[in-house]
Amino acid sequence: MSASPSPSKGRKPRRPFAPKWLVLTHRYLGVSLGLLMLVWFASGVGMLFIHWPEVTSEERAAGLPLMTWAQYRQAPADTPLSAGDLIEDLAGRPILRSGGEVFDLVTGRPLDGVSGEEARWIAAAYARAHGLTARPAEVIAVERDQWTVTGYFNKRRPFWRVRFDDPLASDIYVSQGDGEVSQHTDRAQRVLNWLGPIPHWLYPQVLRQDARLWTQVVIWTSLAGVFLIAIGIYLGLVAWRPWRDERLTPFRGMMRWHHLFGLGAGVLTLTWTASGLLSMQPFGLLDSAPDPRAQAYRAAQEARVEAGPVLATLKAAAPKARQVIVAPFQGEAYLMVDGVRHDAAMRPAALPPSDLAAAAKRLGGEQGLLTVEDAYWYGHHEPARLPVWRVIAADGTRYYLDPATGELLRSFGASARSYRWLHLGLHRLDFIRGFDRGGGWAAAMTALLGVCLVGIGAGVVLAWRRTRHDLGQLGRRLGQFGRARRRA
Repeated sequence: MSASPSPSKGRKPRRPFAPKWLVLTHRYLGVSLGLLMLVWFASGVGMLFIHWPEVTSEERAAGLPLMTWAQYRQAPADTPLSAGDLIEDLAGRPILRSGGEVFDLVTGRPLDGVSGEEARWIAAAYARAHGLTARPAEVIAVERDQWTVTGYFNKRRPFWRVRFDDPLASDIYVSQGDGEVSQHTDRAQRVLNWLGPIPHWLYPQVLRQDARLWTQVVIWTSLAGVFLIAIGIYLGLVAWRPWRDERLTPFRGMMRWHHLFGLGAGVLTLTWTASGLLSMQPFGLLDSAPDPRAQAYRAAQEARVEAGPVLATLKAAAPKARQVIVAPFQGEAYLMVDGVRHDAAMRPAALPPSDLAAAAKRLGGEQGLLTVEDAYWYGHHEPARLPVWRVIAADGTRYYLDPATGELLRSFGASARSYRWLHLGLHRLDFIRGFDRGGGWAAAMTALLGVCLVGIGAGVVLAWRRTRHDLGQLGRRLGQFGRARRRA
């Protein structure tokens, strides 16, 4: 996508400023990738304001009804409780979620799926808890669709999609296997996501449902994009020699805009494309290896206790709660009852900071309570969960623990810290504390993306012209060839 430089008046024409093969490589890579690059950067503006729909664990818990402990009859046999197990309500009966299985605590047996009517009940309870007063209108079985396309949903497939009769046509997805509310969308989200996450991440269902194919497409198109931009920057710099010419650029027309804006925003365009590539961690780059200290810490907290006595105690105490989470600490069983810590006898048992500090010593290094975000534990569209207990080991690895339970929430080794800066930092440009989110940041990002879009857009116009020209020439040659054959 280049044009011959136009010499200034009174000056001799320049010699070609770059090898022809390099110019042709840039031109036809631009023809192949220009429109995709334009879509990536235009949808990047949408990504500032449009979020992929999801149901967080906190939202799901808030959408549960209060448990009716009187319904509890039977604990599952040979199923000890362990960290992360959940006790909650499912369509009017208590259940235990443990080790990937769901047990009906009325019968003590594994749950045998969820019916469409039960899904309607579950979705209606979730909707009421989140302020949606509409009624379920229809229930449809769904294996996979645009909003449940990723591998994250695989262990919950298939779903019941419950459509509500509200003006936004809200959909709540309930797993047919375990009854979990797994997704929640409405018409506005479904439309707007086609302007942001879906084109930006190349998420159309037809591609994203094949995870391996999608991964390879994103990696190789991103690599080609990086190569295209790097060549463009080189060609732009070689052509841009204002000290040897009367004009800033030797080009005219659309090529002039492509040259100036492409050169002006070239580094930023390259940065965004390369950091997007790194989000895929191609060829194992920036992959985090297992952390022995984190594994040892988690193992030290675990406590496996029989479910029967704990469930009997819960039935006797009958707390007004939506969810109970098993949260062992230092080999002892504890329960988080709607966020309040109790021991196995259902006595309030807040975790003393001194006990947490003693347990965290096995992680090594400096530790303390973090009440504000830092460079690694931070929010973006939403504030981060605070406070957290932070441990910084001697090798720089950071660990973040829940001060209420002692659970290790996240760790950042060398690879994870590099990923934070090389992908998230460069992609979001959130290096400046206080200017990493909000209206001012979004306005600055939109302006920068706009500058990139002008350079890319001019390239797309040039690519379209070049394609039309080449196809026209090909058509004429084929016509001449056909006429020659007929004459022969």
